Amino acid sequence: MRVTVRLIVFLLLVSPAAYSQLRDFRVHTRSMLHETEFNTGEIGRAFDRGDAGVADGMPSMEWPPNSKMILDRLTYAGQHNSMGGGLWVAATEKGVRQYSFCGAVTDNNGHTTAVENVYSFPVSIQRTENYPVLSDGNLNSAYNPDDAEEIITATWGTTSGITVTRTSRAWSWPGYNDFIIYEYDLQNITPDTLYDVFISFTYGFAPSMFGYERRYNRWAEGDYRQADQFARFDLKRWMTYNQDRSGKPDTNYFDLWSTSGNRGGLDSPQAAGLLMLHFDYDHLATQGQTSIIVSRTDSQVVWDQNHKIKQPYLHRYENANLYTTKGTAWLDPEQDRKTGPFKGTSDSTGFGAFTSASGQPYYWIGRGKPSWSLSWSQPVVHAYGFAPYTLPPGQSLKFSVAEVVGYGPGDAGDTVYQDLGGGIRNEPAPGLHPIPSWYQAITYPNVGNPSVIGSNYLQTHPLPWYVTPGVVSIRDVADRAIQLYTGRPLIKYDSLQLEPDNTPAAGNYSTVSIPFPAPAITIENTRAAVNRIMWGTQVENMSSVPWASHLHAPLKDYEVWRADDPLGPWTLIDSVSVHDPRYFNDSAYVVYDTASNLGSFSYYAVLSVDSLGGKSGWTNFTAHETQAPAVAKLGKVYVAPNPLIVTNGLGGSDPNGEVTDRLQFFGLTKDCTIRIFSYSGQLVQTIHHHQDAYGNPWYQISRNNQLLASGVYFFVVEDAGGATTHGKFVIIH
Repeated sequence: MRVTVRLIVFLLLVSPAAYSQLRDFRVHTRSMLHETEFNTGEIGRAFDRGDAGVADGMPSMEWPPNSKMILDRLTYAGQHNSMGGGLWVAATEKGVRQYSFCGAVTDNNGHTTAVENVYSFPVSIQRTENYPVLSDGNLNSAYNPDDAEEIITATWGTTSGITVTRTSRAWSWPGYNDFIIYEYDLQNITPDTLYDVFISFTYGFAPSMFGYERRYNRWAEGDYRQADQFARFDLKRWMTYNQDRSGKPDTNYFDLWSTSGNRGGLDSPQAAGLLMLHFDYDHLATQGQTSIIVSRTDSQVVWDQNHKIKQPYLHRYENANLYTTKGTAWLDPEQDRKTGPFKGTSDSTGFGAFTSASGQPYYWIGRGKPSWSLSWSQPVVHAYGFAPYTLPPGQSLKFSVAEVVGYGPGDAGDTVYQDLGGGIRNEPAPGLHPIPSWYQAITYPNVGNPSVIGSNYLQTHPLPWYVTPGVVSIRDVADRAIQLYTGRPLIKYDSLQLEPDNTPAAGNYSTVSIPFPAPAITIENTRAAVNRIMWGTQVENMSSVPWASHLHAPLKDYEVWRADDPLGPWTLIDSVSVHDPRYFNDSAYVVYDTASNLGSFSYYAVLSVDSLGGKSGWTNFTAHETQAPAVAKLGKVYVAPNPLIVTNGLGGSDPNGEVTDRLQFFGLTKDCTIRIFSYSGQLVQTIHHHQDAYGNPWYQISRNNQLLASGVYFFVVEDAGGATTHGKFVIIH
C-alpha cells in the first residue's frame, strides 16, 4: 500500500511524459572505459552472480574497449570488470521505512530481478557528445572545454520519496581516459522531512570476465571466493577495489600478446573499483535527529565535533546473493551496524602521527571499517554507504564518485605503501598488506596458497597499447580523477589524506589542458583492395576557436595506426606532418594501407600529436572490411585459402566468426547465390550474396549449424541472370 501511495505522489510531481518511460540505457564509449548507464539506476548490467553474462553492446566496466572476440571457436564477451552496480536508497517518512534498490539486487538465489517500477521509476536518459570535432570532420562550435567530452544524464524516481538525477562524464584524453565520474543529486520530492536517509553505492567488481572464462570456462562468483580475487580499500584515497592474484597469464597466446603494441599477456590485469570524490556533509543528522543504534563502545569514537556520525557509515563485502532482506538489514537504523568503525590504531594504519586538515588526529578512527576478513572469502560485492541524513522537502543530497580501472593495484615501488584487505579470512588485525603490482611479485603472510601476489610481468614486457605511460595503476588513475574533479593540482595520495567532505559538490573540469583532438577519418575500398584512410584539415584551424587557450600545445603531426584486431598489435603506418607532400593533396590527407587483405577486417586510428609529444585519444577508432568492387559479369570464382588448413596460424580478428575457419569466395557479382555441396553431392550450405563487393567470407558453418569436416567440397555460383560457374576446395583439420 505504501509503495502505491509513493508512486502516485511521484507521478503527480513529474511531467506526464516522464512516467511513460520504459527501462532504457545509454553507453559511454568515448574513453578507454566503456560502461552502460540505465534510467533505473542500474549500471553495467542487471546484477547477478555471473550467470547472465554480458549482452552485446552493453559493456559492464569494459577495459580495454572493443574486446569481444572469437578465439579457438569460442566467443568471449570481452574484458568486463563488473557484475553490475546500482544505488541503494532508504528513508523514513512519518514513521514508515521505505527501501529502494536501484540496481545491484537479486532474488534469493542470486539471479537477476527487475527493479523497474518495483524500486525505481524511469524518467529520462540522454547522452550528449561534447567533442571538439564533429563526425563530419568539422569543428564543433558548441564544444565546451570546461565539461566532459561525453555526458549521460539519467533521472528516476524511487519508492523512498527521493528522485535521483545521475550525471556521468567521460574523456578520451590519455591519462584521463580510464575513469568515469558520476555526480548524484538526490532530491526529496515529498511534502515531509525524510529521516535516517541511507545511501549506498553497491557494485559487484570482478576483474576480468575474459580472464576467468579463459581459466575456468565461465564467469561466476564461485571462482573468486577463496581463490583468485581480493577486495581492498585504499584508506588515503577512499577507494574500494578488487584485484586478481596473478593477472592470469594466457597459457596459449602469452608470447604473442606480450609483444609491443599488443594487448599484453595477462588476461586479468585490471584492478577495478569505486573512488569517493564527494559526500554530502551538511545534511548529516545530528545525535538528536536520528534513531540509529550506536553501541556503548562505538559511541566514544563515531561522533565528530559537530555531533554527526563520521563517514563512511557502511563498508560491506558480500557474496553475489543480494536479496532485499539482506539489503534492508544493512540500511535499517534500528538494527546493529553491519560493519563497525575503526576504534583505534590497533585495527588500522596510516594513523601514526598524521593529522588531517581539520586538526583531528587518527583520521579513520570512528569511520566505517571494511571487513578485511571477507576480502578474500567474499570479495565481489562492495557496499559503500553513507548515513544517516535528514532531508527536508525540496532539498537534495550531493554525492560524486568515480569508476576507476588500472593496470594492476600499484606501480613499481608501491610496495612501501599498504592498504586494507588482500589477506585471507580470519587473519589477525590490522589486515594491512603491501600494494602489489605487475612489476614485482611479492610474498607476505595471510594471502593463502600460493603466498605470492602480483607478478614480474612488466620487468620484461612492455605496457599494452591502451595504458598511458605514467598512469598505470588504479592508484595513478584515481589521482587523476581527483585532480580533474576538484580542479586541484595533481597529487599522489600515498601519504596525503583525501577528504571527500571538503571537496566541491560538483566537478571543476576546467583546469586540465586538453590534447589536440584527433580528426574524423573515413576508410574507403579501392579496386586493388588496398584500404584508403582519409581525413581533412579542420583540426588545423584550432587557433581561431574561442577555447584555443585550453590546448596543451600546437599540432605537430598525425600518427596513422592499423591493426588486424581491435586489441592489437597496433602498428604505425606512418607519421604525417602538417601538409606532408607525400600524403596531402587538395585539402585532404590520403594514406594507403598496403597491408590490408581482401575480405579481412582491419582497424584504424589517426592520432594528433602536439609539439610537446602529447597525443589525442583514440576517438576515431574505425573497423573496416577490405573489399573491391563486385565484378560486372560472372566468370571464374576463386576460393582462398585452398586448401584451408585450420592450423595455419592465421592472425587477426573478425566479428563474424573464427578467423582460422574463414574461407573467402572471390569474383562475385553484386547479386548471386553460392551453393556448397559435399563430395557425395549433399547440399551443405546456401549463401545469398547481395552486396557491392568482390568477395564473401564464409566460416565453414553448415545449414545444420555444424562445422565442416575435413574433405573435398564443391560449389556452384549462380548470378541474378542465371549464369553459373563452379569450383571446388579442400578443408584439412
